[in-house]
Amino acid sequence: MEDIKQKITDIKIELEAEPKDADLLNDLGVGYQLIGEYEQSITTLKKAAQLAPENHHIPFNIANSYAALQQLEQAVHHLMDAIDLQADYVPALNNLADLYEQLDETERAGELFAYITKINPDEPMGHFNLGNFYLRQNDTVQAGKQYQTAIELDAEFYEAYYNIGFMLKHIGRYEEAIPYFEQCLEIKPEFEAARKDLAACEREEL
Repeated sequence: MEDIKQKITDIKIELEAEPKDADLLNDLGVGYQLIGEYEQSITTLKKAAQLAPENHHIPFNIANSYAALQQLEQAVHHLMDAIDLQADYVPALNNLADLYEQLDETERAGELFAYITKINPDEPMGHFNLGNFYLRQNDTVQAGKQYQTAIELDAEFYEAYYNIGFMLKHIGRYEEAIPYFEQCLEIKPEFEAARKDLAACEREEL
């Protein structure tokens, strides 16, 4: 925290010489965001946006501060601004899908999570996030397919192994869950949740 506050001080000094530097204002706004001063973050970032209206990162950052304040409609508005500037900006698309889900606009959220996998099919995180969406909707079949795709794209994606194991454990298929937990732990030995779930499955198999 002290490092961030020092960085904020340094940026303010730089802004005295360059008060209309949009990149510095953006960095300052993100700094305020990191220390929880969200209103100040928004005010600063909006100044940056006026100076660099073509920069898609700035409305994305504004949206993050509004989301932290639970002003979700405002957050959605600024994420849409970011996407208008760069249609394939995955962080904004992903955050927008998350917000739609929070706003109970489940269909729109699912469409966006799926869209991300279409525009970035070789990125495992997109498939993992879509799998998580399906899991939250209790669609374990589709969730499992997306987790499996994530693993095919990245054999070290330990969270995907864990989630498949978790689903299998939840429906009582302990023997099938065990190798997924084992593979997860081979990649991430310190993953305590996987270790506990593996032990639980092994007890059930005794």
